[in-house]
Amino acid sequence: MKFIISRARFVALLMAMVWIVVCSYLIYPIIPLASWRKYFHRTWTYVALWAVGARMEIKGTIGKDYIQPNTMFVQNHVSWLDTIVMSRLYCTNYVGKVEMLKWKLLKNIIISGGTVFIDRKNKRELVMANKKIAAVLQDGWAMGLFPEGTTSDGSSVLPFHASIFEAAILAKSRIVPVVVRYRNLSGGLCKEVTFSKKRWMESVWNTLHLNGFVIKVDILEPVYAADFENREAISNYMYEKISQVYHSDL
Repeated sequence: MKFIISRARFVALLMAMVWIVVCSYLIYPIIPLASWRKYFHRTWTYVALWAVGARMEIKGTIGKDYIQPNTMFVQNHVSWLDTIVMSRLYCTNYVGKVEMLKWKLLKNIIISGGTVFIDRKNKRELVMANKKIAAVLQDGWAMGLFPEGTTSDGSSVLPFHASIFEAAILAKSRIVPVVVRYRNLSGGLCKEVTFSKKRWMESVWNTLHLNGFVIKVDILEPVYAADFENREAISNYMYEKISQVYHSDL
């Protein structure tokens, strides 16, 4: 029975992937407004989370509007599901490493999602990236940020990189800390969905073999970049708030 369920989920997830590929290559180019494209993208997130057997539990105020202008959502990073979870709640663009452009099939999907690409090895590129991110925020969009810079194994929140918070200062943004935790049906850490030290397909396949799991999302109180002295102060505040909530449930 478990074999049948995992295969059915794989087919459902594959169909969701086909849908977003079709949207990225055929539908998005002819839709005039970027906000309309985002609603197509949100539909995909519902299907994808249903396909993997996830149930979401949300704490905090979500707000009525899918599009949150000039808002930076700061998240801990555990799984390949993190961006899907956030896009289910809000219309969110992301910061991605430039290496992602080499992923041929996913390239158009990532670009259509409004990703801002940065080369973390190039310090000059980081300055330009912050200006690009600030421009997106000032244009009335939201940005999602993983300040850890990589995925953890789910046992802790890794140290934050402060440099990318400069964009929030430039744009005078609202900043919302978001904590995402994955739990199995017994309440323990759901290691199958983690991405650290695993290949993407291995993590996906492990996830599809689960009987189900819970995604706990805590949306914490927003703050404003203008209220902080510098980007290091923002980074320290975000790390303290996110890690405190994350570790309270381990």
